[in-house]
Amino acid sequence: MTVRGREAGCPGPRFAGVLARILTGVAFGTAVVLLAAGCSFPPSTSGSGEATVEIVSHEVSEGETIASIADDYYGDRAADQYLADKNDVSPEYELEPGAVLNVPVGASDVERYKRRTEAKIFYNRGTLLAGRGDLQKAEEEFRAALRADPSFFDAGYNLGVVLLMSGEASRATAALERAASLRPNDPMVLFALGRAYFEEGRTEQAIVAFGRVLDVDPGNEDAHYSRAIALLKVGRREEGIISLDAYVRRFPDGVWVDQARRRLEELARQAAEDEWQNRPE
Repeated sequence: MTVRGREAGCPGPRFAGVLARILTGVAFGTAVVLLAAGCSFPPSTSGSGEATVEIVSHEVSEGETIASIADDYYGDRAADQYLADKNDVSPEYELEPGAVLNVPVGASDVERYKRRTEAKIFYNRGTLLAGRGDLQKAEEEFRAALRADPSFFDAGYNLGVVLLMSGEASRATAALERAASLRPNDPMVLFALGRAYFEEGRTEQAIVAFGRVLDVDPGNEDAHYSRAIALLKVGRREEGIISLDAYVRRFPDGVWVDQARRRLEELARQAAEDEWQNRPE
């Protein structure tokens, strides 16, 4: 799924909720608390940095990873190492749905997970509505998810994409800038933000955003192509041609390679015509 305006040359951002996974989650009350009331518990530190008050047995849902579970409980995907260590696995370990993960939590972790679980109800509805093309109602659900949990990155990202699809570039930019503040090095949100800038006419900022994508994900095909198109749009012709040519060479079977080759041919013809018109008499 891509945003409106694809004919301008830039590909649209991926829609995480539909193309990747729909986030799911059991209500906190269904988790099994492993500590019996009154049992002593040695001092420890949870992924959020506070004292552990209990250990929750978390049943893994479809699509969940150690990083996403760490984000749900601790508000930080980087706590995946801590959570993996507590379960004697690596952070990259692929979790099977129905498996049980032991999650040490403090009081604020419990509250955070409750908020995230509530937010996911709205989020899941939003992804389904967006998949059906009901963008206005999807926007409402994503906003409801963010009211329930302002730190819910995926809800903020998908809100921005839905707004882009609705032709609301300025509002999309605001949503995506907030999402980027949560994950400043996430190539997915950086690319979507670049596209929002491009749609707004803030093309130099789009170039910077696409460049930031390539800093963290050098093989990102969409960012390579989009940056080249944006360079050409602002009149940085030589840089644009070099970038477009580099894209064709790097991605000979790429999604955008036919458009890139046609644009390079047009630019070559224009250069030849300019040279002919400016030839000395």
